[in-house]
Amino acid sequence: MDDINSQAPLLGRESSSDDGNPTRRDSYGSTSSSSKDDVVVSIDPAEEEAAVAMQGGIQQADAINQVWSKSVLILAYSFIFLISFANTLQYQIMSNLMPYVVSEFSSHSLIPTIGIVASIMSGILKLPIAKIIDSWGRPQGLACMIVLATTGLVMMAASRDVKTYAAAEVIYQVGISGFTYVLDIIIADTSSLKDRVLAFAFNSSPTLVTTFIGPLIANAFLNGSGWRWAFAFSAFLFVVLSIPILTILAVNMRKARARGLLAKRPKSGPWTISKFRQSLIDFDALGIFLAAGGLTLILVPFSLLGSSANNSIHSSVAITPVFGILLVIAFAVHERKAKRPFIRFSLLCSRNVAGASLLSITIFIAYFSWDGFYTSYLQVVHDLTLAQAGYIGHIYGIGSCLWSVVVGYLIRRTDRFKWLALAALPVHLLGGFLMIFFRRPDANIAWVVMCQILITIGGSTLVMCDQMAVMAVANHAELASVMALLGLAYYIGSAIGNSLSGAIWNSTLPEMLARQLPQMSPTELALIASDLKKQLSYPVGSAVRTAIITAYGQAQFRMCVTGVLVSLFEILAVAIWKDVRVSSNKQVEGTVF
Repeated sequence: MDDINSQAPLLGRESSSDDGNPTRRDSYGSTSSSSKDDVVVSIDPAEEEAAVAMQGGIQQADAINQVWSKSVLILAYSFIFLISFANTLQYQIMSNLMPYVVSEFSSHSLIPTIGIVASIMSGILKLPIAKIIDSWGRPQGLACMIVLATTGLVMMAASRDVKTYAAAEVIYQVGISGFTYVLDIIIADTSSLKDRVLAFAFNSSPTLVTTFIGPLIANAFLNGSGWRWAFAFSAFLFVVLSIPILTILAVNMRKARARGLLAKRPKSGPWTISKFRQSLIDFDALGIFLAAGGLTLILVPFSLLGSSANNSIHSSVAITPVFGILLVIAFAVHERKAKRPFIRFSLLCSRNVAGASLLSITIFIAYFSWDGFYTSYLQVVHDLTLAQAGYIGHIYGIGSCLWSVVVGYLIRRTDRFKWLALAALPVHLLGGFLMIFFRRPDANIAWVVMCQILITIGGSTLVMCDQMAVMAVANHAELASVMALLGLAYYIGSAIGNSLSGAIWNSTLPEMLARQLPQMSPTELALIASDLKKQLSYPVGSAVRTAIITAYGQAQFRMCVTGVLVSLFEILAVAIWKDVRVSSNKQVEGTVF
């Protein structure tokens, strides 16, 4: 990995996101700054000022940037590192323990279903969260998400049946996804567009540590005090490490108010019908309702398909996507005419936002199609321990963290991102294609790891360029909205991907087990299919374990084929982007990264 040039400092210039050079440089790969492909995004300052005037949260962010010094900014990013450490550590612990938790309730096959419901709720609620943090403020939104995620963790630790656990998991996922989203917006508020990928890379750097210690901690809890104490520990650590970043944001917000950069909120009078109606307009309540309702109706059949053993759903449910599509169309029409739209209609229909949304949906349909039951597969088929399976299962996490530094540096130096996405496409597609041949019981584990590395390099590059594609065409007032839209696309993709993997699993595994083990009763087969501990209790080489391994191999083969076919749409998604110069959009002011 190339080292970052000493002339590319970690922190940007104090005054603004500009690099201090008024001369416009030639674009990457062009011979003239007047190239026809040299797209520059112009943001009307008057338009942005009018938009920000209605959003107190954006005013807070700008005011905080104006009052803190570079040393305070560095301290704030240190606190961001702490809270990201707590977040990634609990993710590592929970992802490794989840198969055992649901297996304890004899519901191992519910893993995709829980993920689907959590994805639907997390994605849809991004829209109102974006409006809330734009109106009330980033620190307030972050605090609310921390409370919600902690509540979910505590409920999971206290759960006594799978229904309670599933509800707690959904609450936690909504809170933690909202937390991650708000933290990303805080980082975007405090970084220039050219250095934003590097700032995101710093935020993800705790993965380098938690990927290794997370599986060990999970294994220690599993063999010691139990998974409930693991969730309780995660909740405590998350709350304690959240306090510093909330404190420094609150202190600098008060400092900005004392300097007159941030006006005190006027005391609101009693609520009236006209005031309530104006609030609904300002929050674009109708638009959010249409989008949320439409996407829910579209995704409900996928949720039921992923949890159905016979892959069939009732005709009355199967028709709901039709109504969902109609509501989504109504949302688009509403956004075009709304006084305070959730997202500007021209931006919603722009090539970059449309292409990035398609890419995000496609990538994560493919990823969650072939990632379903992956750590279980590694333990059952390759006889790895929980810790070893955790290391391989999280190659993407640690690899994308390291690779993001390279991608961020290249974007900063070339002032472009589309060429990186085009270069990453064949790498990602190759990794997925090779998985079809190597994610089999007779394949050496080294080939499985190689495929994971290729997918990590290609996939993480595409995800980072995906974020840059939407941020490069938005102003500061639109930043939260476009990032929420991209997050929604991610959760749509993950919900569909989880449902596909769940449908393949629920149809393939029981069928293959019944074919391989005809002497076993349906009750015994159902128990084996739903309980990971039961599967691992049969020694390698035994007839039952060999049958289970064969069933796993067939299910994984079908998942990988599905993921590869879906990932072909990535080519179209990247091709329609405009190649925007990232330095042409000056989104933030003050002391920034």
